[in-house]
Amino acid sequence: MTEKQVFVRGKISESQKARFKAACALINRPMDEVMAELIEEWLKTQDIK
Repeated sequence: MTEKQVFVRGKISESQKARFKAACALINRPMDEVMAELIEEWLKTQDIK
């Protein structure tokens, strides 16, 4: 069973969003999937379970 998905809001610049969207498109991955992966990797560096 997969965990329930929720929305997370945050602010970034328009140029960051455009670059992130383009980078995700280049590797054919959804932005939310990449964001979840980045957050998980960051949490590992914070020693938070």
